[in-house]
Amino acid sequence: MKRIILATVLAGLSCTAALAADLGARTYSKAPIMVQAAYNWTGFYIGGDIGSASLSHSFNSDFTQNSGTLGNNLQHDSFSSRSFIGGIHAGYNWQFEPNLVAGVEGDWQWVRSSHSFCRQTDTLSVACVDDETDNRGFGTVSGTLNSIATARARLGWTVDRVMFYGTGGAAFANVKSSLGLNCLSDGCGLNGVKFEALSNTSTRATGWVAGAGIEWMIAHDWILRAEYQHIDFSDVSARFSPDCGGCALTSSQNLRLDIVRTGLSYKFGGPVLAKY
Repeated sequence: MKRIILATVLAGLSCTAALAADLGARTYSKAPIMVQAAYNWTGFYIGGDIGSASLSHSFNSDFTQNSGTLGNNLQHDSFSSRSFIGGIHAGYNWQFEPNLVAGVEGDWQWVRSSHSFCRQTDTLSVACVDDETDNRGFGTVSGTLNSIATARARLGWTVDRVMFYGTGGAAFANVKSSLGLNCLSDGCGLNGVKFEALSNTSTRATGWVAGAGIEWMIAHDWILRAEYQHIDFSDVSARFSPDCGGCALTSSQNLRLDIVRTGLSYKFGGPVLAKY
């Protein structure tokens, strides 16, 4: 009986030791770490864009002469036009954790816009008519806008790979103007000097720009954008004083643009960051 009991105890101890050895040989791994992507907006970028510009022209033009106030004729003309635009942009962003982004950007846009109208030389004449029946000549005002450029600051707020931003700064343009007088029948206004002449000038206009936009980082180095800008060139003036006995034709316009455009940028400055 004692032998049976002893054998049973030894068998139990053997099984316990084997189980302990088996448990010691097993290894346990930690749960996988969850990785969340944090998109890095810091860096230099360059890109292109296309869109549409709505232009508003508000003109004050005047024909003056030394024959008295009867011949002076201040006139107001306003009209609008629309143009396709396309160009390039470049800038740099700094991201301040966790969501604030500040940056600077410059752009150049090709614009094809022109304007033209004619006006009287005195209060009794008819625009675009030059004959001897009291229609003493007329003046012409025309011009073109071929390009605009801006230098702006930007401030944005990011939500994952999307950034909403506002922007503002200075705007620049080269406005070409043409002023002409057609007075071959009986002179201009109250002046009997018969002549025809044209003056072409180019004005470097400076104004302000403000806007807003949204950008989507479609990859760590490609950014898609949509943007609106309002540009205001407060006063663009031209003056023409031919040899006509003291007469002059002047023009002053308030030029404004509303631009809607979309673009694609390539960003330099490192891959997407990983946040654990």
